[in-house]
Amino acid sequence: MAATLLVTGLSGHAATNLDLPGYALLTGGGLALAARRPAPVPTLAVTGLCAVGYQAAGFDVPAVAYLFAVYTAVRAGHRSITVAASVIMLAALPLAALASGLHDTGEAFAQARGALELAWLIAAGAAGEALRQAERRAEEAERTREETARRRADEGRLHIARTSCRRTSCTPYASPRAATRCSHRRSPAG
Repeated sequence: MAATLLVTGLSGHAATNLDLPGYALLTGGGLALAARRPAPVPTLAVTGLCAVGYQAAGFDVPAVAYLFAVYTAVRAGHRSITVAASVIMLAALPLAALASGLHDTGEAFAQARGALELAWLIAAGAAGEALRQAERRAEEAERTREETARRRADEGRLHIARTSCRRTSCTPYASPRAATRCSHRRSPAG
């Protein structure tokens, strides 16, 4: 991801004195995704800050790494933090575009909208939520299967124990009283 962001930044950027920090932020945003599974919220923060930073440095590059971080954070169950961070991002990107030297507010908003499309942001969040719910349902189904198997095993052991107990009490070596009870249980054929 870092290489893709860097190549995109190199291909569509005019040379300025903010090139080195901008390239570092592009690369940093992509590399931050390496820690997205164990630390989804910090990854969300780092990719968001990098996206705002490289937009302020004049790089008109989509915030793809941030979308991956949104997906991962929602999948991990951090919905409210992700929504709050995304609202901040949607507010900060036009300001970063203005800081990059754009003097036209409409142009700054257009650049920010191009960097982080609201539809892609919602889609990433929805995909993360859908996968989180599917994983939760699969875990619940697995628990149900295990409980059913455990219950059947217990019922089987109880059945064996009852059968074994009846056979043991009806042996010829049992007490005369038990033998009398067993003879009433036996069928006339046996």
